[in-house]
Amino acid sequence: MLKEAAIGAVSGLLVAIGGAVKDAPYEGFSFTKFIRSPIIGAIEAPITSTAFKDTHPVLLGMATIATERLTIESYKLIRAQTGDYIPGKFIFGEYGKPLIKSSPS
Repeated sequence: MLKEAAIGAVSGLLVAIGGAVKDAPYEGFSFTKFIRSPIIGAIEAPITSTAFKDTHPVLLGMATIATERLTIESYKLIRAQTGDYIPGKFIFGEYGKPLIKSSPS
């Protein structure tokens, strides 16, 4: 169980690093968003490993990345649909450029 949690945390850390490299220049860096993926990965990997016994660690890591992404993106979608939450990539428009609102002429 501890081995699977470690694999999940490392898988989540890889996702977090990739997301930070991709999004931080446009959205800024947030430690709470960064640490979310390793925590979710550490929780989901042991659960995934119970469904698939004796899975190779690389395959478990890849499955954890998939379930972590599904969980986080579903969470963000539900928040966006039920409240006033706007995902960071949509606040500033395409490629981080501020949206320019044209005034009616």
